[in-house]
Amino acid sequence: MEKVCPFILRKNAELQTEVLVFQHPVAGIQLVKGTLEANESIVEAAIRELFEESGIIRTVEHCAYIGQCQIASTPWHFIAIDILDLSLSEQWQYQTLDDYGHVFSFFWLPVPHLLALDESRIHPKYLDAVLYILRTIK
Repeated sequence: MEKVCPFILRKNAELQTEVLVFQHPVAGIQLVKGTLEANESIVEAAIRELFEESGIIRTVEHCAYIGQCQIASTPWHFIAIDILDLSLSEQWQYQTLDDYGHVFSFFWLPVPHLLALDESRIHPKYLDAVLYILRTIK
């Protein structure tokens, strides 16, 4: 079962790279990701998952496929999402359209802080995903 991971990066006032993450109510800090459905393109799946989990609406023109990597023995496809024309809040909550209607708390986390989190706060697969993103976009 393949996964898609639409990710959003930005620079903060100190010019540090920040990643958009969310606090899952029972499963720690995560990146947006979901399952690639049958007869769905990778980019279509990324757009769908981003909306279902965060409420952010993007189109194909805002997406750039950056590659695929095995994360926890599963193929993950990574799609960079352009938000230059959006004004996203520093933090917000979104009640999901899937995942049992959980409320996800979104916020921006500087990469050094994210990579310093221990396994009690974030599953290692998300750290592996962030490391892949950083290696690929450099």
